[in-house]
Amino acid sequence: MIRALESFIECRSKRAIGACGIVLSILLGYLDLITGVEIHLLLLYLIPIFLGSWFVSREMGVYLAFFGSLIWFVVDSLGGRVYSSLWIAYWNLLMRTGVFVIFAVTQAQLRAKLDDLSNLAARDLLTGLPNAHAFYELTAKETSRALGSTPMTLACVDITGFKWVNHRFGYPTGDQMLCSIAQTIRAHAPRPDLVARTGGTSFSILLPNTTSEEANLVLQEVYKALQEDRRKYSHPLTFYVSALACPKAPKTIAELLHQADLQMDRMKGGKKDSIQIATVENLAALN
Repeated sequence: MIRALESFIECRSKRAIGACGIVLSILLGYLDLITGVEIHLLLLYLIPIFLGSWFVSREMGVYLAFFGSLIWFVVDSLGGRVYSSLWIAYWNLLMRTGVFVIFAVTQAQLRAKLDDLSNLAARDLLTGLPNAHAFYELTAKETSRALGSTPMTLACVDITGFKWVNHRFGYPTGDQMLCSIAQTIRAHAPRPDLVARTGGTSFSILLPNTTSEEANLVLQEVYKALQEDRRKYSHPLTFYVSALACPKAPKTIAELLHQADLQMDRMKGGKKDSIQIATVENLAALN
């Protein structure tokens, strides 16, 4: 339930979340006023501050911290609370503002750290591309967005020959070549964010809203660029490109990946570069 709520809020615009925080602060002020001075709503005031700092920015969180503190001060004054000295009211305002600001900054810093860790966990450390787990999450969003009504193509690229390169020239050279190949694939993909390293020498490319004919044009460009990379390094690498095109996007990408891998295994029987694009008409088998 918490994840569903978080996903719902994440889908809203930052402006809408900020406005929601402001409105919520005002509503809490009104609730605080009608409940009187005997009931404290301190923890509830932290909710809009959390929304602003966690889902928008540190600046928005700090703004809501000052706004919430000011609302509390006004409500406290209108509610009839009497202090023995005026400076006590201002001291309480200062203390509450400090607590709210510290909370906002702390939450924003925690969110930034979690985002950094999440990005690190989703990246392949060598190439910088998304890893297999991140690719599944990215493709899940795309298939959900497609709603089974638009075409989609999945392509897998595999390279053989690195064993010889690593043995002959060392692993640093092989790693450098792999990084270069990864950037070449990424540079020639229509959606660079949908290119991932899904295995040791395997890469996957998702082409949303792309027919087999359109995918063929894209993959031919990738294919030619990879051959240029091979000529540049003058090393015996072999490239295989296995793609599956669906007239309508499947509900999940797992079956497409499986079928692309099977097609790849059949293609690897030869020692020459190969590219193959198959059209999958039977969507029922994919869902």
